[in-house]
Amino acid sequence: MIVKKICFECEEDHPKIIPFEYSKITANIFIGTNMCCQGHFKKELLVKGIKADLSLEENKMDTPWGVEMFLWLPVKDHNPPSKEQVFAGVNFLKTCVKNQKKVYVHCARGHTRAPTMVIAYLVSKGMNLEKALSFVKKKRPVIHPTKAQLSFLKKFEKVARNVK
Repeated sequence: MIVKKICFECEEDHPKIIPFEYSKITANIFIGTNMCCQGHFKKELLVKGIKADLSLEENKMDTPWGVEMFLWLPVKDHNPPSKEQVFAGVNFLKTCVKNQKKVYVHCARGHTRAPTMVIAYLVSKGMNLEKALSFVKKKRPVIHPTKAQLSFLKKFEKVARNVK
């Protein structure tokens, strides 16, 4: 299920605003769009108990208020993360889940970069790539990882099998 909210507080400051929307993927992981203002995080996500933020946006925004954990891994739109970034992101997600912290994973629209990272996390936990992709797509139908991201995930799947 996708929850959509439009920010009326800052619409004038952001004429090409991307509607704020997100999907619950697991009990602790949410994927969504960037937040045009910190009010979104405070008003929407903190109410849901989300205490961690993993940003894959190319340009850094301010650290959101109220979060206990924040990681920014700048990834160019439509590109996969680097090896270092995927391991950092997967480890961040593992730490959040292990500590029962809900985490919001986002890029600009939550269609390619954020789902790629969450799929990598699921693969690292033992799910095969096809099942992980299907699982995330069922929860967030708008995802569409690029060919480069899917190729990266195939390589990551082979590495992840040997790292356990």
